[in-house]
Amino acid sequence: MPKIDLESLNESHAARLEWFRRRAGTTTGYPAPLADGSFLVTRPKGIYKPRDLAYALSIRIHLDSPYPDGEIYTRDDGTWYFAYHQENADPDLRDREYTNRALMQCIADRVPVGVLKERVPDRTNRDTYAVLGLAVPVGWESGYFLFEGVRPDGAWRDGDTASDVLVADAERDLASEAERAPGDDYDARRRVIRQIVARRGQPKFRASLLAAYSGRCAVTGTDTEAVLEAAHIQPYRGPESNVVSNGLLLRADIHTLFDLALLAINPKDSKISVSKTLAGSIYAALDGQTLRAPTTGVRPSTAALQSVWNRFLDAEQAR
Repeated sequence: MPKIDLESLNESHAARLEWFRRRAGTTTGYPAPLADGSFLVTRPKGIYKPRDLAYALSIRIHLDSPYPDGEIYTRDDGTWYFAYHQENADPDLRDREYTNRALMQCIADRVPVGVLKERVPDRTNRDTYAVLGLAVPVGWESGYFLFEGVRPDGAWRDGDTASDVLVADAERDLASEAERAPGDDYDARRRVIRQIVARRGQPKFRASLLAAYSGRCAVTGTDTEAVLEAAHIQPYRGPESNVVSNGLLLRADIHTLFDLALLAINPKDSKISVSKTLAGSIYAALDGQTLRAPTTGVRPSTAALQSVWNRFLDAEQAR
């Protein structure tokens, strides 16, 4: 795993980051300026970019954030990771904010930031924060910055953080649902069927794709309808997403690989690419094969496939 290098930064920048590194795992009130007057955070914004730096210095994770961000996930090797929403709500306007641009510069140069997470206030101090330490901004996706936390030894994981966060979020939600135990066997079976139906996709959308692809998986050719699912190429963002040009009929396991950016289609030649992490698996044989075209004449959107293809290439580079 790579390690952070604070010595490559100017002395003042490194000193401010060192404050977060030394206090990782502790609790603090609102941080006061350092002895030289340097601020560590700012109240108006969650992302703090000092005037004298090209980079963001720190982020604060708020309890009352309007976005589902700041959930910290840890791995067995001591690394940790999370997603944090950009300063404005519109992903297309990311670079309008100087704070977002500063974090993008951190991503480009792999410069860490300090991380504070707000805690439930007590009676004596409304500003109470857990100092999480340093984290490296490693990517941005659909309005969210992705961070890899730094271990005490300075190491951090350089991998597919976007997928890790999405999987961890899903596992958390499933665990929460599982805690509400079904009342009887019938209720339990209803829950299982509901999950299968949800995974297959909305009935009309799935029916359209079944017709378009003549009931066969677009990747494997499997014609067992029970295991075929309606996969969105671009994520679902309302009824307008449920069109054949934004869908692929995929076998359940292929759908999972597609959603995890472990399999993608090159929009230039419709060739299937399988992640290098699946080398030696049964899925490796799919690499280089051609995506089956729908019989209706409505082909998958090139722009949608390009977006997924770009994400796949980024993920492969990070793996």
